[in-house]
Amino acid sequence: MTHRPLEEPLRPVRPHPVEASWHRPPEPDEVDPAVLSALLHRHGWERRGGAAGRYGRWTPPGPGGGGTSLLVPESRAFPDSDDLLGEALVALTRSGTPSAREVLVALAVPSDEIRWWRDAPSGPAGSAPWAVEEQLRACARQMLLAGALATRARAG
Repeated sequence: MTHRPLEEPLRPVRPHPVEASWHRPPEPDEVDPAVLSALLHRHGWERRGGAAGRYGRWTPPGPGGGGTSLLVPESRAFPDSDDLLGEALVALTRSGTPSAREVLVALAVPSDEIRWWRDAPSGPAGSAPWAVEEQLRACARQMLLAGALATRARAG
């Protein structure tokens, strides 16, 4: 079953970045500080302080990252947030840490990842009660619908 007419042309898709385009970091106004912080955390970077509510100091994983640190603002509420983001992105570009490149790729490539898991009381033989299974199906349907709607327009 299709949800669009067959004669309707496909939307243009953003191309995957090529190797040659990694000579410059993304622009600071294209990066959400919360997303950058989440990606750093996901790729093993450690938060080592920073003024609470203003910025965080992040260091790369492993023993070789002692001299490198990034100051990442927690929001765009302060006037120097674009400067801090720009410096952090340049430092990521120059870093030899493999996780730095992974963070930059994750920032450049659009993502639609949805992660969810079954969090329901289990019944006999690992099954869930009927009402709980219906609720899980309804939640999964709502998430898929939200993802489909997000392809049409940006949320927020």
